[in-house]
Amino acid sequence: MADSKPEGAAGVAWPFFLLTLSQMLFASNAILGRMVEGVVPPIGLSFWRWVVATALIFPFAYKPMRAHWPVIKAFWKGYVSLAFFLIVLGNTMIYVALNFTTAINTAIVAVAQPAVTFVLSWLIARERVGRAQIVGVAIAAIGVVTVISRGDPNVILNLSLNPGDLWMLVSVFGFAVYAVMLPRAPVQVPNIVVLNLMQILGIILLLPLYAWETAYVRPVVFNMETVLAVIWVATMIAVVALWLWNYGVNAVGANVSSAFIYVRTIAIAAMAILILGESLKSYHMIAIALVFVGIWLVTRYRQSRAGS
Repeated sequence: MADSKPEGAAGVAWPFFLLTLSQMLFASNAILGRMVEGVVPPIGLSFWRWVVATALIFPFAYKPMRAHWPVIKAFWKGYVSLAFFLIVLGNTMIYVALNFTTAINTAIVAVAQPAVTFVLSWLIARERVGRAQIVGVAIAAIGVVTVISRGDPNVILNLSLNPGDLWMLVSVFGFAVYAVMLPRAPVQVPNIVVLNLMQILGIILLLPLYAWETAYVRPVVFNMETVLAVIWVATMIAVVALWLWNYGVNAVGANVSSAFIYVRTIAIAAMAILILGESLKSYHMIAIALVFVGIWLVTRYRQSRAGS
């Protein structure tokens, strides 16, 4: 698919901008999930998010979906697997985790995603991992740990795992497998069709879990807070952010795109400052610099390959 993208510096940089934007939107998902914890049940929030998102996209995806149906049918098992790893494990488990653990713990656990993606991309896709990528991920990870530890190593040393942290590990694994598997999907199927397929299949896969949560945990109560939360995660996360992420992963590969998880963590910190009233510290600036140096090293490896 990379050959079909615009040539030149602008064409190379464009996917990186879209990946950055997608992670900033994904960051708002974590903030909102924490804000509605205890108010909106996690699986219910995820289920209705995908229902609304599917309704928004389907009118635009219906005709191209019909046109590419033979290809979709031939790869249906692959699409079911993608939906399971992305929606059931990747997305939904974040909401579950935020019911048990703090935002700082989820951010630290999420740092493992690029490393998990690197390993899986080598095992599954035999994708080459460059030295610059490894160094870049390490530098960015230092930046992330700096911001979430507030510059104090004792914050990291005193952390302990709880069920929420374990659910975040499940989420990290789901996102990593999805990122590795997505470029293996048929390239002739448009991104909007792939996105809508993920949404539809995600609803089907989540339905039994949603029914269980409604019967044995608590049902979704549709009030103003619930409706606003569902509208945001359905439009800006399940549609816009996911489409941007899919585009970026297909354009630059799983390894390079996985490094942008650090942008999400920095964005979460920034949103905490703006929404929760936390003050900007010197370690925030140091962390931001480290993160973008790491991202630059990872993306430079991709650019050098594109120009060779």
